Amino acid sequence: MRNTFNSHLFLWGLGVIQPATTEEVIAFLHMIYVDVNQWPHGDELKSLEDSLLKLDYIYPVHKKLRLYSLTSQANNNLDVKIRRQRDKARITLLNVAYDASLTSSGAVVQELDGDSPSLDTRSTTQEARPKRSADTSPLISRTIGRTFWPRVVEQLNLQVGLDYHPSDPFFKYCSFPNLRTIHLASDSQSQEKDMTLSELALCIGVTPRLLTSFIHKPENHYRTFTIGKKDGGDRVISSPRFFLKTIQYWIKSYFLGYLKVHDCCHAFEKGRSIISNAENHVGKNYVANIDIENYFGSITKDHVYQLLINNNFGQNLGSAISRLVTLDDSLPQGAPTSPVISNAFLYDFDEKLFEASCEKKLSYTRYADDITISGDSRESIIEIIQLCSKLLRSFGLRLKDKKTRIASRGGSQRVTGLVVNEKIQPPRVYQRKVRSIFHNANNHPDQYFERLSELQGHLSYLSSFVVLKDSRALRRYKMVIQKIISGK
Repeated sequence: MRNTFNSHLFLWGLGVIQPATTEEVIAFLHMIYVDVNQWPHGDELKSLEDSLLKLDYIYPVHKKLRLYSLTSQANNNLDVKIRRQRDKARITLLNVAYDASLTSSGAVVQELDGDSPSLDTRSTTQEARPKRSADTSPLISRTIGRTFWPRVVEQLNLQVGLDYHPSDPFFKYCSFPNLRTIHLASDSQSQEKDMTLSELALCIGVTPRLLTSFIHKPENHYRTFTIGKKDGGDRVISSPRFFLKTIQYWIKSYFLGYLKVHDCCHAFEKGRSIISNAENHVGKNYVANIDIENYFGSITKDHVYQLLINNNFGQNLGSAISRLVTLDDSLPQGAPTSPVISNAFLYDFDEKLFEASCEKKLSYTRYADDITISGDSRESIIEIIQLCSKLLRSFGLRLKDKKTRIASRGGSQRVTGLVVNEKIQPPRVYQRKVRSIFHNANNHPDQYFERLSELQGHLSYLSSFVVLKDSRALRRYKMVIQKIISGK
């Protein structure tokens, strides 16, 4: 095998699994090209390593463990075909690392409205968010509480037995430990506390051209479709395709966790749910529900950029991220980055509404585009709704006037679909539906084996309500599920 070919093949392998040792790269290549028996080793491998360091193609990101990542110089000198193959393999393995990070961080699934997940609700996976002070830059702040993606080599070891260091470090930027090493490995002229698009690509471990393609032709990287709303009409969903979605998950994990989100916000937050949202409004004389019009679509790319700048992101990094997470100049509903950005965008709005509500002895919470205000004075609630409308306009948003409603104790008071008159519980119509489903399942268990996950979803959802836990109905539902499982 010729030395030049070895060098380019080695760079491809390192680019896929970086950061990695030279031995790990060779083991990875040998795993792929099983018919090739002669690979650099010993002095030959050390010579290859030294030559790549002199060419400024690789950068030592951990000298003790001898871990390396590619530099901008290496990215620029790879053949176009090799770059594309590297990006495809890298994104695929990063997705596996992301799945592993969810398992290790104990991510939760939360419902977005009041019915069972299998009937009318949507769900989203969320991660922990670190607490930080408002004057701390995301490029220099401490990393305590962060969820990092494990090294690709670790995932390969778990799947195919590829050896890796038992003391794997978790780098702050995935491929690099700190901003200084990124600047040294890059040919960009970025400021000390900023990061260019090219440097962002270095961190992720992909070529800058891949990120540029997402920015210049974003419509090519989304799948758009519509789903029906419960109250009529259609909801447009723009879901990023695999490559862009993985990049957005990476951005969400490594950068967006620094954005401030108000405590009164219960959507898309770990440890929060429709139940925690409803708990604030139980037993009130009046409960007001108001909705924000075109929630995600009204938050523009400029809004996202300014949000990042206000949270101490550098201008280059703020510009790159704002372009990678928007479609048609706004947040797409369906992108994994949209929920956390939308929550952070309304931080100041939530703070002002929360303070104003407290002054009038009212309770205020927000669940995505659903705002709830409750208390004993109808007049005070109306005043807060008027303030809400005024403040939203200053953020470029507006209320759905037709969906503003105030319910008294004499009627059914609901918060994100849950009844809160005296205690939190699902609506009776939903409970009757579930009762009917389990009745049929009990009579015809053989017909419900394929719907077992649906039944388990209903049971799990109902078990989350204190008022229903250990009830006779839930015990009966558990027996039906066991009957179906044993009968198969």
